Amino acid sequence: MLDVLALMAPFFGLVALGWIAARRGLLPVDGIGGLMTFVLYFALSALLLRLSAQGRLQAGASATLLLVYAAASLAVMALGLWWARRAGLSRRNGALVALVTAFPNTGFLGLPLLTSLLGPDAAGPVAATLLIDVLVSCSLAMAWAHSHPHPHPGTSAGEPDDLPAHDPGPLAALLSSLKGALRNPLLLAMAIGLAVSALGLSLAKPVDDVLRLLGQASTPAALVTLGAIVARSQMRPGLAVGAVRGVGGAAAGEGAGEGARAVAGAVAPSLWWLVALKLLVHPALVWLAAALAAELGHALPPLSVLALTLAAALPSAANVSMLAEREGADTAMVARVILWTTAAAVVTLLLWSSVLRVHAAV
Repeated sequence: MLDVLALMAPFFGLVALGWIAARRGLLPVDGIGGLMTFVLYFALSALLLRLSAQGRLQAGASATLLLVYAAASLAVMALGLWWARRAGLSRRNGALVALVTAFPNTGFLGLPLLTSLLGPDAAGPVAATLLIDVLVSCSLAMAWAHSHPHPHPGTSAGEPDDLPAHDPGPLAALLSSLKGALRNPLLLAMAIGLAVSALGLSLAKPVDDVLRLLGQASTPAALVTLGAIVARSQMRPGLAVGAVRGVGGAAAGEGAGEGARAVAGAVAPSLWWLVALKLLVHPALVWLAAALAAELGHALPPLSVLALTLAAALPSAANVSMLAEREGADTAMVARVILWTTAAAVVTLLLWSSVLRVHAAV
């Protein structure tokens, strides 16, 4: 366990550094968006493009791997929706709760941490999870958010849940989410790299050198940015749900009531249920799905099982908070789940990696 801790400490140290820099004003909150743009559009995209062009990403991916991860993620989302229904949340907020429990921070934390922990061959399985997170989990969550529900428990029988009159509906929301996913810079970078590899081409040395230098910047930049994002979520928790939903056409009073309950419950046991779903249940289901696949004759390589399980054990992705704000959902509740999963992952990732590595050795 100590060797795993020694490997993980610098990564979470950089996250802590970003958090301190933002909290102390050394990194202006208004500048965090620029850092995120650099990480997503330049540093991480360069890393993934180069890896896929070299054939290293596709080496670890397979249909079984994608199905194992997708099945576990959808099961966790179903549990998140069940919790949201019991908590009396609107369908839109329930969709974002489901997503925040099943969407790990693979880009900012997973790729640098897990390739360091498991070796460069883990990059393929880890990057493959992005396809499911963006194309499947996110798209289905958006479709659910815009589906036409039964009346909300807190509304009158004739009043819709929290969907504005001009809501496009689930199919349009699904298609819109898929179109947005196809513009995701990380997926585009992987697609370009895969095309280069499939055509038997190689990157010109000047291009490869630029991508290599940008890729080398991805780890510190992504981790410091992650810490700054977490700090920003504390300093600017987002618009109240009532305000956001009021703009969208719903009654502000109704939204504010639900938002107040979510904020008040931020330290209640219910929040820890969501944290446990992300950090404990999600990876456990991935491991069980991989074991079931092996029983059915479709065993994954041990490294792929380790990489998938640890990817699922990552904290919630910070961009779910941005989706919540865009959709007029409860940014305060989503931000708190992201904050606490990031903090608790220091311990849970250490435990998961230690247990799984011992299990693999046996």
